[in-house]
Amino acid sequence: MNNETWVVAGQGLSSRIGGKLLVHCFVMMFLGFCGGFVWLIALADNVLHILPMPRFEIPVPDQKELLRNAHVGPLMNSMYVMAMVLLSSRLHFSMRQAQWFYYAAIVMLWGNAIGYATAVYAPERGLQPIGDWPNLVSYGTFYVAVIGATITTGICLTNALRAARG
Repeated sequence: MNNETWVVAGQGLSSRIGGKLLVHCFVMMFLGFCGGFVWLIALADNVLHILPMPRFEIPVPDQKELLRNAHVGPLMNSMYVMAMVLLSSRLHFSMRQAQWFYYAAIVMLWGNAIGYATAVYAPERGLQPIGDWPNLVSYGTFYVAVIGATITTGICLTNALRAARG
């Protein structure tokens, strides 16, 4: 990607870079919808019954709050990145900022998606670096996602302040 055009003057991220990032966002949306489907099954006491199909008993973890998070978290993160991509034309990223933004956004998206999914199986919910492997994976991916969110938000905030000052 070294020879790639990252930004286009007056347009923000190039169509190719913005498009690649939006692909990640839509994949996260799909994963969030899957999490919502599992949450729905949990709310229906492990039953999937969509007429005219027969009734199915599907055991899912009894962690309704964490299943809700696995639904809402990826959706919210993907919408956040989508908003930043669409606002990139007003934020006037440099090439270096665009590169940092791109990779940090991907880390944020995937880190949160993996963290929310593994937290369902982690007794500590990924909030502390202790316990079994699902908790450690959840904690680690949430940790890197926070770094990604901080970088993307910091770049956007810096450029928004610059734009506001004229």
